[in-house]
Amino acid sequence: MPDQRRADLPQDAAPESAILTSAKRIGEVLEEINRHLVLVNVRLDPDGPLYDSALIRLDQAERLLYLDEFKPMEPDEGIDPGQALDVFASLRGIAIRFTMQVQEVLQSHSSRLYVGRFPEQMVYLQRRDIFRVHLPLYDKRHLRLRSPLTSDEVDARLIDISVKGFCVEAPETAFDGVRIGMRFGYLDMDLPGLRTSLAGTGTLVNLRPSPRSGVVSAGFAIEDLDPQTERSLMRAALYYQREAKRTGG
Repeated sequence: MPDQRRADLPQDAAPESAILTSAKRIGEVLEEINRHLVLVNVRLDPDGPLYDSALIRLDQAERLLYLDEFKPMEPDEGIDPGQALDVFASLRGIAIRFTMQVQEVLQSHSSRLYVGRFPEQMVYLQRRDIFRVHLPLYDKRHLRLRSPLTSDEVDARLIDISVKGFCVEAPETAFDGVRIGMRFGYLDMDLPGLRTSLAGTGTLVNLRPSPRSGVVSAGFAIEDLDPQTERSLMRAALYYQREAKRTGG
């Protein structure tokens, strides 16, 4: 059980785990999510899938928030007033979770809006639980790394992810002459729930021996991290966290 502290967090605070209870700060966080058009994920039950949504309107006076319809969701999977929702967002690199209860369902042209009161608390999810998640041994996912020295590409196995980067196992020869801080291209990173694989640039931040002969573990920080990539990484981290709890791993 993580050690959670109740706190009124300053704007730049990033504790490992905290529960935010100040009504003023909760309103400010929701305002920031709304202002930056941060997409959110919603879960209807603890073991259910994550749906995509967005916080599209806030009523600070009445302390009401409005969530857009959830995707992908079949039309007959209606959500009724009284339904509790777990809402996840990633804001400035911090994973946030809160629970809201649907008070009203509004039909707006071709979509539905789900209305609920501001939460009484928000949880800043613990970094070691969310920000770095190991892939289970049975889930063998690979990507390609492009060397900054030769532009050659090498196959690498993904072993963990975070909302800021990832770690792989790759042949030692892929890092001959390479120094910490060099930038590699990465391609074809396929993660749970993605329609298209991720690609971009990662800065090498560490190299360490692997138990397997001829292989090293390499950690990368993703450069120019855009909101869509960060959100994809967070969704995958949540997925693997749920799998670990389900299997006892």
